[in-house]
Amino acid sequence: MKKIAAIVLTLVLVLGLIGGPALAVDQETVDTQATVGGSGSPPFICAKFETPDHSTAPGTQILPVPEGQRLVKFYVVVGDPNGVDDIASVDVTVRYPDGTEKFQLRAIRPTWTLIPWSGLIDMDGDCTGETPVFEAMSSLDAQGRIAYGVGQDLGTVLYDIENGKQLLIELVGEMDYHQPSADYIVEAVGTDAGGATGAPVINTFLYLSIVALKIDFSMIDFQTVNIDAWNYVLGDEDMTTPARPTVQNVGNDPAKIQLLATPMVGAVNGKTIEDFDAEMDRKDKDTGAIVQEGRIEFMAGVPTVITEIGDPTVPVMLPPCTPTQIDFSLHPPYGTIADAYSGTMTITILHY
Repeated sequence: MKKIAAIVLTLVLVLGLIGGPALAVDQETVDTQATVGGSGSPPFICAKFETPDHSTAPGTQILPVPEGQRLVKFYVVVGDPNGVDDIASVDVTVRYPDGTEKFQLRAIRPTWTLIPWSGLIDMDGDCTGETPVFEAMSSLDAQGRIAYGVGQDLGTVLYDIENGKQLLIELVGEMDYHQPSADYIVEAVGTDAGGATGAPVINTFLYLSIVALKIDFSMIDFQTVNIDAWNYVLGDEDMTTPARPTVQNVGNDPAKIQLLATPMVGAVNGKTIEDFDAEMDRKDKDTGAIVQEGRIEFMAGVPTVITEIGDPTVPVMLPPCTPTQIDFSLHPPYGTIADAYSGTMTITILHY
């Protein structure tokens, strides 16, 4: 009987090999799947807020840094019914007003930045905490800058942070200067060690509108000029050529340019030249085609905005992030005496 059993077993193995899948290709790709199931109740967001703030109005208003990045701190207070040791991570998602994602930050235990009750909150966004937790959060609450989770308030949150029942986590992000001025949506969630994620708490901060001027020249040199004629200094779109003027809006909203000249005064005779002209066009950022053609003649002492040719009521727009050529011209009147003339030109950027 032992012999028969051995023979039968051998046959089964052989048949199993013969009946298996045929290896007719070098490789196959198959799907994989798994389910991560959290146990118990997920973490809950108790409170959240952002710093810095650049306005006295309620809520948080953040001012861009011209041609730079604004450091933004995101603070999240999180708890867990299973105890704070069960909290594994905190996620913050920043969205544009239409709901599309701008960026996401994640703080993961144990490398996250945990602010203890005795720690400091960075209220002014200079990378260094300077305000104790109790003082900072009391001030933020009075300004209407803290968003609370269900059933939470300032007293509860402060008590629980002090007694280790909730954790205060700091996350750091950046906003580029050219991001549009708008109310940005901020969503925070917590996840526990079992992978369970709680409900989000959502608030907004206002990214303020700014216009800021950058130029590549410190002098407009007309050199030797002709009398009773327009004498030009032509610009370009290159921010590295100071002899050819260029202006750039390094803010996040459209702008217009205002010019104010002083009379150019002769060094010897004291006579003046006071008639000026400026040209600046707006081009399509994709095609380079001129969208607005601008030119304005102005006299010394009169602040003048560059406007469209043919319609002095419509300023020429200077969009953000676009180096733009600006041309200057000078008209010495007939009879101007030979001399070396000098003055100043003040260039001011204004909201459009």
